[in-house]
Amino acid sequence: MAETERGCPVGEGVRFRLLGPMTARTAAGAALALGPNQQRALLAVLLLRAGRPVPVPELCDALWGERPPARAVGTVRTYAARLRALFEPDRPARAPARILVFASGGYALRLSRPAVDIEEFERGLTDAARLRTAGAVRQAYRTRERALALWTGCPLAGLPGPHAEARRDRLTGLWLTAREAHFHDALELGLDRETPAVPALRAFAAEHPLREGAQELLMRALHRAGRTGEALAVYEATRETLALELGATPGPGLTALHRTLRSRSRPAPRPLAGACAERGAAVPFVGRDAESDLVLAVLAGAPGAVPVAVLTGMPGIGKTALAAHVAERARGLFPDGVLRAGLGAGAAAPLGRLVRALGAPEAAVPEGTEARAALYRSLLAGRRVLLLLDGARDTAGLLPLLPGTPGCAALVTSASRGLVVPGARPVEVPELDAAAALELLGAVAGARRARQDPAGLRELAARCAGLPLALHLAGRRLRLEPGLSAAELASPGGTGPLARLRAEGRAVEDGFRRRAQGLSPGALRALRATATAPDRFGPAEVAALLAAGEPEAAGAIEELVDSGLLAPGVSGRYRCHPLVRAFARHRLGPAQYSSGRS
Repeated sequence: MAETERGCPVGEGVRFRLLGPMTARTAAGAALALGPNQQRALLAVLLLRAGRPVPVPELCDALWGERPPARAVGTVRTYAARLRALFEPDRPARAPARILVFASGGYALRLSRPAVDIEEFERGLTDAARLRTAGAVRQAYRTRERALALWTGCPLAGLPGPHAEARRDRLTGLWLTAREAHFHDALELGLDRETPAVPALRAFAAEHPLREGAQELLMRALHRAGRTGEALAVYEATRETLALELGATPGPGLTALHRTLRSRSRPAPRPLAGACAERGAAVPFVGRDAESDLVLAVLAGAPGAVPVAVLTGMPGIGKTALAAHVAERARGLFPDGVLRAGLGAGAAAPLGRLVRALGAPEAAVPEGTEARAALYRSLLAGRRVLLLLDGARDTAGLLPLLPGTPGCAALVTSASRGLVVPGARPVEVPELDAAAALELLGAVAGARRARQDPAGLRELAARCAGLPLALHLAGRRLRLEPGLSAAELASPGGTGPLARLRAEGRAVEDGFRRRAQGLSPGALRALRATATAPDRFGPAEVAALLAAGEPEAAGAIEELVDSGLLAPGVSGRYRCHPLVRAFARHRLGPAQYSSGRS
C-alpha cells in the first residue's frame, strides 16, 4: 500500500515501525507519508520521548550534532509544520494543534495510544529475562522470539543525525544480546536436535567474530553434534582474531569451555586444517588473480626449498583475505594441512598454539621461545604443512615461526614494509582497480542495490578508492540500511565517507589509528602534512610543509612507508591513499602529535 500524500485523520493507535525503514500506519491501515529522512529523524526523536516536550536546541543537536546549519531552527519549524499537516490535515489554519504541540520551548508529540515497535521489542526482552529468571525457559524462548520477529532491518534505517546513530548502536547491541540469549535457550531446551542450529549459529558467529558469547555457543552446538574438533578450531580462530583486532585474550567462559572440550578429545595426529578458510569465507573475494597466481607459484617453490611469501600493504587492503584465499587454493600442495597463527609482540604465544595444534599435549609444551621453536620444528619434520602467519610486526617475532623443513612453506602477512625475512618473496598488495572495486561493493551490498542504483554504487566505489575494507563496510551499511542511499554514504561533506565507513563495530579508520599510534612524533607530523601535499610528493615538499630539513623529512617518510600509511611511488616520489589523507586531516590534530612513541 502506497503512502498517502496529504495524511488522514489518525485517531488512536497509529502503528510506527522503526526496527527497519521507518513507517507509520493508522489504525485503519492507511500508510502515512512521513517525508524525507531528516524529517523522519525529527519525528523519531519526538515519538521516542513518549509525549514529553523536546526543546528546540535539543532537536537541533539530535539532527545535526555540533555542526548545525545556519537555519537549523527554521528547518525544525518547517518539519514540525509538515508533520502537523500530516497528523491533522483538516485542522483550521489558526486553530491550535492537538497532536504536535509547542510547549516549554519545544515540541511534544501527543498521539493517542501509539504502538511503537521499539517499545514492544524492549518490553519483550524485559519479559523474557523475567521468565528466564523464574525458570520458565520455554516461555522465555517464545517471548524473545516474538520480540526478535519485530525486526525488519537496521533500526532507524537511513535516518541521519547523532540521535538516530546512538539509538541504532544501542538497539543493535540489544538485538545481538537477544540473539545470543535465543540461541542459548534453544540449546538448553534441546531444540537443536529438532532443528539443526549449527548453520544459523555459524553464520551469526562469522558475522560477529569478536563476540565471545557467539563463539562459545557455536562451540557448544558443534560439540553436541559430535564435531568437537571443529569446536576446538573455532576457539583457536577466535583467539587469533581477538589478539589481532583487540590485543586481547579469550575470557574465562570461552577458556573454560575450551579446556573442557580438549580434555574430552584426543590430540590430533595431524595439523588442524580449515581455520583460515573459515575466516576468509565471510568476505567476497575479487580482483586478485595476478597476486594470487604469483603467491601460489612462490609457495609451490623448488624441491628441497622452504618457500616464504610476505604480503604487505596498507591497513584494510585485504592481505589476510588474499592469504586465506591462496591457502585454500594451495591445499593440494600441502596434504598435511594448513595451520594459521595470529602474531603479536612475541613468538612464544603463537608457537604454543601451533605446537598444540600439531598434536603436542598441554603438559609437553615447554616454556620459552627457543624450547618451543625446537619442539615446533621437530613436529613439522616429515610433514608438508603450509603456515599462514598473520599480522607479523617485526622480524624478531617472525623468524622463530618460519618452518625449517623442506616440503613446508610459510605465507606471511604484515602491515610493515620494513619486515626483513631472508630468502622471502615480498608481494605488495595494491588497491583494487575500478572494475573489481565495483564488483566487490555490489556483491556485499546485494544484487538489488546493484540493479537499482548502479551510478550511486560507482560513485561510492570511487570514494573508497580501491580499499577492500572500505568497500566491504560500505556494502554492509547499504545492506543493513535500505533507506540509506549510496550517494549519501559517498557524500564529500565534512569528513567525507571516512566517518561513515563503519558497520557492526568495525571502521576503516581503526587500522589507520593503530598504525599511527606506533609512529614517532616526527612521523605523525609528516603524516598530517601529507593531507595538504600534492598527489605525488617527495622529501622536499614534506620538508617545506614541516619547516624542517630534507634528511628529517626523508626519515619520517621512510617510517610512514614502513608502517603502511604511505605508498612508495617512482623516482623518489610517494603517494597517500585518499582515505589516509582524510584520516590525517580530520583525526590527527596537534593534540595527537605527542601520543606516538619518542
